[in-house]
Amino acid sequence: MSKRRDLSAKQKCDLLKSYDVLPKISLRDAAARLNVSHCTLNRILKNRSNIERAIMYNESDSRKRKSAGKEEVVDKALKKWFLQVRKKDASINGPLLRQKAEDLAKKMGKDGFVATEGWFQRWKKRENISSIKTHGEQGEADFSAAQSWFKTHWTDLLSQYSPSDIFNANETGLYFRALPEHTYALKLDKAKGAKTSKERLTIMCCVSMNGEKRKLMVIGKSQNPRCFKGVKTLPIDYKANKSAWMTAEIFKDWLINWDKELNRNILLLIDNCPAHIIDCINLRHIKVIFLPANTTSIIQPCDQGIIRTFKAYYRSAIRGKVLAVIDNGLHDAYCSLQANDIAKKITILDAIHLAKEAWNKVSVETIRNCFRHGGFKTDDKTDDEHEHSLPEKPVDLLDEVYDDWVDVDSHLDVAEIQTEEEICNAVMNLQTIERANTDDEEENSETPLSPPLNKEIVEALCALRRAVQHRADEIGFELHYSYEDMVVDEMKRHEICPKTYFCTLMSGPQWTIKQNKT
Repeated sequence: MSKRRDLSAKQKCDLLKSYDVLPKISLRDAAARLNVSHCTLNRILKNRSNIERAIMYNESDSRKRKSAGKEEVVDKALKKWFLQVRKKDASINGPLLRQKAEDLAKKMGKDGFVATEGWFQRWKKRENISSIKTHGEQGEADFSAAQSWFKTHWTDLLSQYSPSDIFNANETGLYFRALPEHTYALKLDKAKGAKTSKERLTIMCCVSMNGEKRKLMVIGKSQNPRCFKGVKTLPIDYKANKSAWMTAEIFKDWLINWDKELNRNILLLIDNCPAHIIDCINLRHIKVIFLPANTTSIIQPCDQGIIRTFKAYYRSAIRGKVLAVIDNGLHDAYCSLQANDIAKKITILDAIHLAKEAWNKVSVETIRNCFRHGGFKTDDKTDDEHEHSLPEKPVDLLDEVYDDWVDVDSHLDVAEIQTEEEICNAVMNLQTIERANTDDEEENSETPLSPPLNKEIVEALCALRRAVQHRADEIGFELHYSYEDMVVDEMKRHEICPKTYFCTLMSGPQWTIKQNKT
Protein backbone atom coordinates (compact mmCIF):
# COMPACT_ATOMS: atom_id res chain seq x y z
CA MET A 1 0.00 0.00 0.00
CA SER A 2 1.40 3.42 -0.96
CA LYS A 3 2.16 5.86 1.81
CA ARG A 4 -0.37 8.66 2.22
CA ARG A 5 0.92 12.02 1.01
CA ASP A 6 -0.12 14.88 3.26
CA LEU A 7 -0.18 18.34 1.72
CA SER A 8 -0.12 21.72 3.45
CA ALA A 9 -2.84 24.30 2.79
CA LYS A 10 -0.47 26.23 0.53
CA GLN A 11 0.42 23.11 -1.44
CA LYS A 12 -3.27 22.33 -1.84
CA CYS A 13 -3.93 25.87 -3.13
CA ASP A 14 -1.03 25.56 -5.60
CA LEU A 15 -2.44 22.22 -6.73
CA LEU A 16 -5.85 23.79 -7.34
CA LYS A 17 -4.25 26.55 -9.41
CA SER A 18 -2.42 23.98 -11.53
CA TYR A 19 -5.63 21.98 -11.95
CA ASP A 20 -7.52 25.07 -13.16
CA VAL A 21 -5.18 25.60 -16.13
CA LEU A 22 -5.32 22.00 -17.31
CA PRO A 23 -7.32 21.20 -20.47
CA LYS A 24 -10.63 19.41 -20.08
CA ILE A 25 -9.56 15.88 -19.16
CA SER A 26 -10.72 13.17 -16.79
CA LEU A 27 -10.03 13.47 -13.08
CA ARG A 28 -7.76 10.40 -13.20
CA ASP A 29 -5.64 11.85 -16.02
CA ALA A 30 -5.48 15.20 -14.20
CA ALA A 31 -4.24 13.47 -11.05
CA ALA A 32 -1.51 11.73 -13.05
CA ARG A 33 -0.35 15.02 -14.56
CA LEU A 34 -0.28 16.70 -11.14
CA ASN A 35 1.55 13.76 -9.56
CA VAL A 36 -1.06 13.07 -6.89
CA SER A 37 -3.40 10.18 -6.35
CA HIS A 38 -6.89 10.20 -7.82
CA CYS A 39 -8.41 10.08 -4.31
CA THR A 40 -6.26 12.96 -3.07
CA LEU A 41 -7.23 15.21 -5.97
CA ASN A 42 -10.91 14.30 -5.60
CA ARG A 43 -10.82 15.08 -1.87
CA ILE A 44 -9.09 18.43 -2.43
CA LEU A 45 -11.60 19.47 -5.11
CA LYS A 46 -14.52 18.60 -2.83
CA ASN A 47 -13.02 20.71 -0.02
CA ARG A 48 -11.96 23.54 -2.31
CA SER A 49 -14.02 26.27 -0.71
CA ASN A 50 -12.81 25.39 2.80
CA ILE A 51 -9.16 25.27 1.68
CA GLU A 52 -9.32 28.65 -0.05
CA ARG A 53 -11.25 30.20 2.80
CA ALA A 54 -8.67 28.94 5.31
CA ILE A 55 -5.95 30.74 3.37
CA MET A 56 -8.02 33.91 3.16
CA TYR A 57 -8.73 33.76 6.90
CA ASN A 58 -4.98 33.68 7.52
CA GLU A 59 -4.98 30.17 8.95
CA SER A 60 -1.58 28.48 8.91
CA ASP A 61 -0.69 27.55 5.33
CA SER A 62 2.10 25.20 6.39
CA ARG A 63 -0.12 22.90 8.48
CA LYS A 64 -0.86 19.59 6.76
CA ARG A 65 -3.59 18.25 8.99
CA LYS A 66 -5.98 20.31 11.07
CA SER A 67 -5.31 19.23 14.62
CA ALA A 68 -7.77 19.85 17.43
CA GLY A 69 -7.22 20.67 21.08
CA LYS A 70 -8.50 18.71 24.04
CA GLU A 71 -11.88 20.45 23.67
CA GLU A 72 -12.46 21.14 20.01
CA VAL A 73 -15.77 22.91 20.59
CA VAL A 74 -14.05 25.42 22.88
CA ASP A 75 -11.40 26.03 20.22
CA LYS A 76 -14.05 26.76 17.61
CA ALA A 77 -16.20 28.92 19.87
CA LEU A 78 -13.22 31.05 20.94
CA LYS A 79 -12.15 31.48 17.31
CA LYS A 80 -15.65 32.66 16.31
CA TRP A 81 -15.75 35.08 19.24
CA PHE A 82 -12.25 36.34 18.45
CA LEU A 83 -13.04 37.01 14.79
CA GLN A 84 -16.26 38.79 15.70
CA VAL A 85 -14.71 41.23 18.16
CA ARG A 86 -11.71 41.86 15.92
CA LYS A 87 -14.07 43.06 13.20
CA LYS A 88 -14.98 45.81 15.64
CA ASP A 89 -11.24 46.56 15.98
CA ALA A 90 -11.29 45.74 19.70
CA SER A 91 -7.98 45.29 21.50
CA ILE A 92 -7.60 41.76 22.93
CA ASN A 93 -4.81 40.35 25.08
CA GLY A 94 -3.85 36.86 26.23
CA PRO A 95 -5.44 36.91 29.71
CA LEU A 96 -8.73 38.12 28.22
CA LEU A 97 -8.75 35.33 25.62
CA ARG A 98 -7.97 32.67 28.24
CA GLN A 99 -10.76 33.96 30.50
CA LYS A 100 -13.18 34.09 27.60
CA ALA A 101 -12.28 30.49 26.67
CA GLU A 102 -13.20 29.33 30.17
CA ASP A 103 -16.44 31.35 30.08
CA LEU A 104 -17.47 29.81 26.78
CA ALA A 105 -16.54 26.34 28.01
CA LYS A 106 -18.87 26.72 31.01
CA LYS A 107 -21.71 27.84 28.74
CA MET A 108 -21.23 24.60 26.76
CA GLY A 109 -21.14 22.41 29.85
CA LYS A 110 -17.37 21.89 29.88
CA ASP A 111 -16.97 22.75 33.57
CA GLY A 112 -13.61 21.03 33.95
CA PHE A 113 -11.91 23.02 31.19
CA VAL A 114 -8.93 25.18 32.21
CA ALA A 115 -7.30 27.54 29.73
CA THR A 116 -3.67 26.96 30.73
CA GLU A 117 -0.81 28.93 29.23
CA GLY A 118 0.24 25.83 27.30
CA TRP A 119 -3.23 25.33 25.86
CA PHE A 120 -3.39 29.01 24.90
CA GLN A 121 -0.06 28.90 23.06
CA ARG A 122 -1.10 25.77 21.16
CA TRP A 123 -4.48 27.34 20.32
CA LYS A 124 -2.77 30.43 18.87
CA LYS A 125 -0.48 28.26 16.78
CA ARG A 126 -3.36 26.16 15.49
CA GLU A 127 -5.34 29.25 14.49
CA ASN A 128 -2.31 31.22 13.21
CA ILE A 129 -2.96 34.07 15.65
CA SER A 130 -0.11 36.30 16.74
CA SER A 131 0.32 39.36 18.92
CA ILE A 132 0.83 42.64 17.11
CA LYS A 133 1.56 46.15 18.26
CA THR A 134 -1.37 48.49 17.58
CA HIS A 135 -0.74 51.83 15.92
CA GLY A 136 -2.27 55.20 16.57
CA GLU A 137 -3.69 55.18 13.05
CA GLN A 138 -5.33 51.98 11.89
CA GLY A 139 -4.88 53.10 8.29
CA GLU A 140 -1.19 52.10 8.25
CA ALA A 141 -1.99 48.45 9.05
CA ASP A 142 -4.93 48.48 6.63
CA PHE A 143 -2.91 49.73 3.67
CA SER A 144 -0.11 47.28 4.39
CA ALA A 145 -2.52 44.32 4.46
CA ALA A 146 -4.25 45.55 1.30
CA GLN A 147 -1.00 45.93 -0.62
CA SER A 148 0.11 42.48 0.49
CA TRP A 149 -3.18 40.93 -0.69
CA PHE A 150 -2.96 42.53 -4.13
CA LYS A 151 0.62 41.30 -4.55
CA THR A 152 -0.12 37.72 -3.53
CA HIS A 153 -3.66 37.17 -4.86
CA TRP A 154 -4.96 39.73 -7.35
CA THR A 155 -2.69 39.01 -10.34
CA ASP A 156 -3.44 35.30 -10.12
CA LEU A 157 -7.21 35.89 -9.85
CA LEU A 158 -7.15 38.29 -12.79
CA SER A 159 -5.45 35.64 -14.91
CA GLN A 160 -8.36 33.27 -14.28
CA TYR A 161 -11.34 35.65 -14.66
CA SER A 162 -12.17 38.46 -17.07
CA PRO A 163 -13.39 41.82 -15.65
CA SER A 164 -16.95 40.98 -16.73
CA ASP A 165 -16.83 37.90 -14.46
CA ILE A 166 -15.43 39.61 -11.35
CA PHE A 167 -18.13 40.87 -8.97
CA ASN A 168 -18.31 42.60 -5.61
CA ALA A 169 -21.35 42.48 -3.33
CA ASN A 170 -21.93 44.48 -0.17
CA GLU A 171 -24.81 45.46 2.11
CA THR A 172 -25.71 48.88 3.43
CA GLY A 173 -28.34 50.17 5.82
CA LEU A 174 -30.82 52.71 4.48
CA TYR A 175 -33.01 55.13 6.43
CA PHE A 176 -35.59 55.13 3.66
CA ARG A 177 -37.60 58.13 4.97
CA ALA A 178 -34.69 60.38 6.00
CA LEU A 179 -34.65 64.07 5.08
CA PRO A 180 -31.99 66.67 5.97
CA GLU A 181 -32.22 67.62 9.65
CA HIS A 182 -31.37 71.27 9.01
CA THR A 183 -32.59 72.87 5.82
CA TYR A 184 -34.44 75.83 4.35
CA ALA A 185 -34.96 73.87 1.18
CA LEU A 186 -38.42 72.40 1.26
CA LYS A 187 -40.43 75.60 1.74
CA LEU A 188 -38.94 78.93 2.72
CA ASP A 189 -42.00 79.86 4.72
CA LYS A 190 -42.38 76.48 6.41
CA ALA A 191 -38.82 75.22 6.89
CA LYS A 192 -38.40 73.46 10.17
CA GLY A 193 -35.73 71.12 11.53
CA ALA A 194 -36.77 67.64 12.60
CA LYS A 195 -35.14 64.44 13.73
CA THR A 196 -34.21 61.91 11.07
CA SER A 197 -36.62 59.03 10.64
CA LYS A 198 -34.90 55.80 11.73
CA GLU A 199 -37.12 53.43 9.75
CA ARG A 200 -34.60 51.23 7.99
CA LEU A 201 -34.05 48.71 5.25
CA THR A 202 -30.94 46.78 4.33
CA ILE A 203 -29.90 46.94 0.68
CA MET A 204 -27.43 44.58 -0.97
CA CYS A 205 -25.70 45.89 -4.06
CA CYS A 206 -23.76 43.67 -6.45
CA VAL A 207 -21.73 44.89 -9.42
CA SER A 208 -19.13 43.57 -11.84
CA MET A 209 -15.79 45.10 -12.69
CA ASN A 210 -17.03 46.13 -16.15
CA GLY A 211 -20.12 47.88 -14.78
CA GLU A 212 -22.85 45.22 -14.78
CA LYS A 213 -25.42 45.72 -12.00
CA ARG A 214 -27.24 42.81 -10.40
CA LYS A 215 -30.82 43.24 -9.19
CA LEU A 216 -30.93 44.86 -5.74
CA MET A 217 -31.86 42.79 -2.72
CA VAL A 218 -33.94 44.69 -0.15
CA ILE A 219 -34.42 43.33 3.37
CA GLY A 220 -37.23 44.69 5.53
CA LYS A 221 -38.77 43.85 8.90
CA SER A 222 -42.08 42.47 7.66
CA GLN A 223 -42.51 39.67 5.16
CA ASN A 224 -45.88 41.02 4.01
CA PRO A 225 -46.20 44.77 4.61
CA ARG A 226 -49.70 46.15 4.13
CA CYS A 227 -48.49 48.20 1.19
CA PHE A 228 -47.72 44.94 -0.68
CA LYS A 229 -51.39 43.96 -0.72
CA GLY A 230 -52.43 43.23 -4.29
CA VAL A 231 -48.88 43.75 -5.63
CA LYS A 232 -47.95 41.01 -8.10
CA THR A 233 -44.36 41.92 -8.98
CA LEU A 234 -41.50 43.82 -7.33
CA PRO A 235 -38.54 45.25 -9.28
CA ILE A 236 -36.10 43.89 -6.67
CA ASP A 237 -35.62 40.76 -4.57
CA TYR A 238 -37.31 41.22 -1.21
CA LYS A 239 -36.60 39.31 2.02
CA ALA A 240 -37.48 39.97 5.65
CA ASN A 241 -36.58 39.30 9.27
CA LYS A 242 -37.44 41.08 12.49
CA SER A 243 -34.34 43.32 12.43
CA ALA A 244 -34.17 44.02 8.67
CA TRP A 245 -30.64 42.56 8.69
CA MET A 246 -28.78 40.29 6.34
CA THR A 247 -28.66 36.75 7.74
CA ALA A 248 -26.64 33.68 6.82
CA GLU A 249 -29.81 31.99 5.56
CA ILE A 250 -30.76 34.89 3.27
CA PHE A 251 -27.21 35.21 1.95
CA LYS A 252 -26.94 31.48 1.20
CA ASP A 253 -30.28 31.48 -0.64
CA TRP A 254 -29.17 34.47 -2.71
CA LEU A 255 -25.90 32.77 -3.65
CA ILE A 256 -27.54 29.45 -4.51
CA ASN A 257 -30.23 31.08 -6.68
CA TRP A 258 -27.66 33.16 -8.55
CA ASP A 259 -25.46 30.09 -9.06
CA LYS A 260 -28.40 28.27 -10.67
CA GLU A 261 -28.91 31.14 -13.14
CA LEU A 262 -25.31 31.19 -14.33
CA ASN A 263 -23.89 29.40 -17.34
CA ARG A 264 -20.35 30.70 -16.81
CA ASN A 265 -17.87 30.81 -13.95
CA ILE A 266 -17.53 34.04 -11.95
CA LEU A 267 -15.54 35.39 -9.02
CA LEU A 268 -17.37 37.07 -6.12
CA LEU A 269 -15.41 39.33 -3.76
CA ILE A 270 -17.05 39.88 -0.37
CA ASP A 271 -16.07 41.05 3.11
CA ASN A 272 -16.10 39.06 6.33
CA CYS A 273 -19.59 40.10 7.38
CA PRO A 274 -20.95 37.68 10.04
CA ALA A 275 -23.76 36.73 7.66
CA HIS A 276 -21.41 35.81 4.80
CA ILE A 277 -21.26 32.10 5.59
CA ILE A 278 -20.71 29.74 2.66
CA ASP A 279 -19.99 26.51 4.53
CA CYS A 280 -22.03 23.47 3.54
CA ILE A 281 -23.14 24.85 0.17
CA ASN A 282 -21.90 23.58 -3.17
CA LEU A 283 -21.56 26.32 -5.78
CA ARG A 284 -20.86 25.21 -9.33
CA HIS A 285 -20.24 28.56 -11.01
CA ILE A 286 -19.42 31.06 -8.22
CA LYS A 287 -16.03 31.18 -6.57
CA VAL A 288 -16.21 33.25 -3.37
CA ILE A 289 -13.14 35.14 -2.18
CA PHE A 290 -13.11 36.95 1.16
CA LEU A 291 -11.27 40.26 1.21
CA PRO A 292 -8.65 40.52 3.96
CA ALA A 293 -9.89 41.77 7.32
CA ASN A 294 -9.70 45.52 8.12
CA THR A 295 -9.14 46.47 4.47
CA THR A 296 -12.65 46.59 3.01
CA SER A 297 -13.10 50.30 3.74
CA ILE A 298 -10.16 51.11 1.46
CA ILE A 299 -10.35 48.42 -1.26
CA GLN A 300 -13.92 47.07 -1.49
CA PRO A 301 -15.34 48.63 -4.70
CA CYS A 302 -18.87 49.12 -3.32
CA ASP A 303 -17.36 51.14 -0.45
CA GLN A 304 -15.34 53.36 -2.80
CA GLY A 305 -18.38 55.33 -3.96
CA ILE A 306 -20.86 52.94 -5.57
CA ILE A 307 -23.15 52.72 -2.55
CA ARG A 308 -22.75 56.42 -1.76
CA THR A 309 -23.71 57.34 -5.33
CA PHE A 310 -26.78 55.11 -5.09
CA LYS A 311 -27.77 56.78 -1.81
CA ALA A 312 -27.27 60.26 -3.24
CA TYR A 313 -29.71 59.49 -6.05
CA TYR A 314 -32.15 57.91 -3.59
CA ARG A 315 -32.02 60.94 -1.26
CA SER A 316 -32.55 63.26 -4.22
CA ALA A 317 -35.63 61.26 -5.23
CA ILE A 318 -37.07 61.31 -1.70
CA ARG A 319 -36.60 65.06 -1.48
CA GLY A 320 -38.17 65.53 -4.92
CA LYS A 321 -41.17 63.44 -3.93
CA VAL A 322 -41.77 65.50 -0.79
CA LEU A 323 -41.30 68.78 -2.66
CA ALA A 324 -43.81 67.69 -5.30
CA VAL A 325 -46.43 67.07 -2.62
CA ILE A 326 -45.80 70.46 -1.01
CA ASP A 327 -45.56 72.52 -4.20
CA ASN A 328 -48.34 70.89 -6.19
CA GLY A 329 -50.76 70.08 -3.35
CA LEU A 330 -51.08 66.51 -4.61
CA HIS A 331 -52.93 65.40 -1.50
CA ASP A 332 -55.22 67.80 0.31
CA ALA A 333 -54.72 65.86 3.52
CA TYR A 334 -51.00 66.75 3.44
CA CYS A 335 -51.39 70.49 3.09
CA SER A 336 -50.95 71.20 6.78
CA LEU A 337 -48.09 68.73 7.24
CA GLN A 338 -44.40 69.50 7.45
CA ALA A 339 -41.83 67.84 5.18
CA ASN A 340 -40.87 65.11 7.63
CA ASP A 341 -44.53 64.31 8.25
CA ILE A 342 -44.96 63.78 4.51
CA ALA A 343 -41.81 61.62 4.39
CA LYS A 344 -43.31 59.38 7.08
CA LYS A 345 -46.07 58.51 4.60
CA ILE A 346 -43.51 56.91 2.27
CA THR A 347 -44.12 53.16 2.34
CA ILE A 348 -41.69 50.32 1.85
CA LEU A 349 -43.19 49.84 -1.61
CA ASP A 350 -42.47 53.51 -2.46
CA ALA A 351 -38.92 53.07 -1.15
CA ILE A 352 -38.39 49.95 -3.26
CA HIS A 353 -39.36 51.74 -6.47
CA LEU A 354 -37.24 54.79 -5.58
CA ALA A 355 -34.29 52.49 -4.80
CA LYS A 356 -34.68 50.74 -8.13
CA GLU A 357 -34.69 54.06 -9.98
CA ALA A 358 -31.65 55.26 -8.01
CA TRP A 359 -29.78 52.04 -8.79
CA ASN A 360 -30.54 52.48 -12.50
CA LYS A 361 -28.84 55.89 -12.38
CA VAL A 362 -25.52 54.59 -11.01
CA SER A 363 -23.38 54.75 -14.14
CA VAL A 364 -21.05 52.16 -15.61
CA GLU A 365 -18.23 54.70 -15.42
CA THR A 366 -18.81 55.19 -11.69
CA ILE A 367 -18.62 51.45 -11.06
CA ARG A 368 -15.46 51.00 -13.12
CA ASN A 369 -13.78 53.95 -11.42
CA CYS A 370 -14.61 52.57 -7.98
CA PHE A 371 -13.01 49.21 -8.83
CA ARG A 372 -9.89 51.00 -10.04
CA HIS A 373 -9.81 53.27 -7.02
CA GLY A 374 -9.95 50.23 -4.74
CA GLY A 375 -6.90 48.77 -6.52
CA PHE A 376 -8.67 46.28 -8.82
CA LYS A 377 -6.94 47.22 -12.05
CA THR A 378 -6.22 45.32 -15.23
CA ASP A 379 -3.05 47.29 -16.02
CA ASP A 380 -0.34 49.36 -14.34
CA LYS A 381 -1.88 52.73 -15.14
CA THR A 382 -2.30 55.13 -12.24
CA ASP A 383 -5.79 56.06 -11.13
CA ASP A 384 -5.75 59.71 -12.21
CA GLU A 385 -9.48 60.30 -12.02
CA HIS A 386 -12.04 59.07 -9.55
CA GLU A 387 -15.34 60.71 -10.35
CA HIS A 388 -18.92 59.75 -9.60
CA SER A 389 -21.87 60.96 -11.66
CA LEU A 390 -23.75 62.26 -8.62
CA PRO A 391 -27.07 64.10 -8.78
CA GLU A 392 -26.87 67.86 -8.57
CA LYS A 393 -26.60 69.03 -4.96
CA PRO A 394 -29.50 71.27 -3.88
CA VAL A 395 -28.27 74.85 -3.97
CA ASP A 396 -29.91 75.67 -0.63
CA LEU A 397 -28.05 72.95 1.29
CA LEU A 398 -24.61 73.59 2.70
CA ASP A 399 -22.00 71.00 1.69
CA GLU A 400 -21.71 69.81 5.29
CA VAL A 401 -25.48 69.38 5.67
CA TYR A 402 -25.74 67.56 2.33
CA ASP A 403 -22.86 65.19 3.13
CA ASP A 404 -24.30 64.42 6.59
CA TRP A 405 -27.66 63.65 5.00
CA VAL A 406 -26.27 61.30 2.33
CA ASP A 407 -24.11 59.52 4.92
CA VAL A 408 -26.66 59.53 7.77
CA ASP A 409 -26.97 55.73 7.76
CA SER A 410 -23.44 54.77 6.72
CA HIS A 411 -22.68 53.51 10.25
CA LEU A 412 -25.57 51.04 10.43
CA ASP A 413 -24.88 47.38 11.13
CA VAL A 414 -26.21 45.15 8.36
CA ALA A 415 -25.84 41.76 10.06
CA GLU A 416 -26.52 40.53 13.55
CA ILE A 417 -23.59 40.09 15.92
CA GLN A 418 -23.91 36.71 17.60
CA THR A 419 -24.12 36.53 21.37
CA GLU A 420 -21.89 34.14 23.30
CA GLU A 421 -24.83 31.77 23.74
CA GLU A 422 -25.50 31.76 19.99
CA ILE A 423 -21.83 31.12 19.26
CA CYS A 424 -21.84 28.15 21.65
CA ASN A 425 -25.07 26.77 20.21
CA ALA A 426 -23.77 27.14 16.64
CA VAL A 427 -20.57 25.28 17.47
CA MET A 428 -22.50 22.50 19.19
CA ASN A 429 -25.02 22.26 16.33
CA LEU A 430 -27.92 23.35 18.56
CA GLN A 431 -28.58 26.72 17.05
CA THR A 432 -32.11 27.16 15.78
CA ILE A 433 -32.77 29.07 12.59
CA GLU A 434 -34.79 32.16 13.14
CA ARG A 435 -37.93 32.31 11.04
CA ALA A 436 -38.72 35.47 9.17
CA ASN A 437 -41.41 37.67 10.60
CA THR A 438 -44.51 36.98 8.53
CA ASP A 439 -46.82 39.57 10.07
CA ASP A 440 -48.90 41.54 7.63
CA GLU A 441 -48.04 44.73 9.48
CA GLU A 442 -45.80 47.65 8.72
CA GLU A 443 -44.99 50.17 11.40
CA ASN A 444 -46.20 53.73 10.87
CA SER A 445 -47.88 52.78 7.61
CA GLU A 446 -51.18 54.09 6.39
CA THR A 447 -53.88 51.84 4.98
CA PRO A 448 -52.76 50.67 1.53
CA LEU A 449 -54.39 52.21 -1.52
CA SER A 450 -56.86 49.93 -3.27
CA PRO A 451 -56.20 49.08 -6.94
CA PRO A 452 -57.51 51.77 -9.33
CA LEU A 453 -60.85 51.28 -11.03
CA ASN A 454 -60.98 50.69 -14.80
CA LYS A 455 -62.34 54.19 -15.30
CA GLU A 456 -59.45 55.70 -13.29
CA ILE A 457 -56.86 53.83 -15.36
CA VAL A 458 -58.26 55.10 -18.65
CA GLU A 459 -58.65 58.67 -17.34
CA ALA A 460 -55.01 58.58 -16.19
CA LEU A 461 -53.89 57.48 -19.66
CA CYS A 462 -55.87 60.33 -21.20
CA ALA A 463 -54.26 62.88 -18.86
CA LEU A 464 -50.80 61.51 -19.60
CA ARG A 465 -51.36 61.71 -23.36
CA ARG A 466 -52.44 65.35 -23.09
CA ALA A 467 -49.33 66.08 -21.05
CA VAL A 468 -47.12 64.37 -23.62
CA GLN A 469 -48.77 66.27 -26.49
CA HIS A 470 -48.08 69.63 -24.85
CA ARG A 471 -44.55 68.88 -23.60
CA ALA A 472 -42.83 66.10 -25.54
CA ASP A 473 -41.34 65.64 -29.00
CA GLU A 474 -41.91 62.81 -31.48
CA ILE A 475 -39.65 60.43 -29.55
CA GLY A 476 -41.61 61.20 -26.40
CA PHE A 477 -44.84 60.34 -28.20
CA GLU A 478 -43.47 56.97 -29.33
CA LEU A 479 -42.41 56.14 -25.80
CA HIS A 480 -45.87 57.05 -24.52
CA TYR A 481 -47.57 54.97 -27.21
CA SER A 482 -45.53 51.96 -26.04
CA TYR A 483 -46.59 52.64 -22.47
CA GLU A 484 -50.25 52.93 -23.50
CA ASP A 485 -49.99 49.62 -25.35
CA MET A 486 -48.55 47.92 -22.27
CA VAL A 487 -51.29 49.26 -19.96
CA VAL A 488 -54.12 48.42 -22.37
CA ASP A 489 -52.71 44.93 -22.95
CA GLU A 490 -52.64 44.37 -19.19
CA MET A 491 -56.26 45.50 -18.94
CA LYS A 492 -57.20 43.01 -21.69
CA ARG A 493 -55.35 40.21 -19.94
CA HIS A 494 -57.47 40.80 -16.87
CA GLU A 495 -60.67 40.63 -18.91
CA ILE A 496 -61.17 44.37 -19.04
CA CYS A 497 -62.35 45.81 -22.33
CA PRO A 498 -61.40 49.51 -22.36
CA LYS A 499 -61.94 50.09 -26.11
CA THR A 500 -65.23 51.95 -26.10
CA TYR A 501 -64.58 54.04 -23.01
CA PHE A 502 -61.02 54.86 -24.04
CA CYS A 503 -62.05 56.06 -27.50
CA THR A 504 -64.89 58.13 -26.04
CA LEU A 505 -62.60 59.94 -23.66
CA MET A 506 -59.89 60.50 -26.25
CA SER A 507 -62.23 61.84 -28.96
CA GLY A 508 -62.31 65.54 -29.59
CA PRO A 509 -61.06 68.17 -32.03
CA GLN A 510 -57.61 68.36 -30.44
CA TRP A 511 -56.94 64.58 -30.59
CA THR A 512 -55.97 62.19 -33.34
CA ILE A 513 -56.24 58.63 -32.08
CA LYS A 514 -53.40 56.35 -33.12
CA GLN A 515 -54.90 53.85 -35.58
CA ASN A 516 -53.59 50.70 -33.92
CA LYS A 517 -55.03 51.65 -30.52
CA THR A 518 -57.84 49.52 -29.12
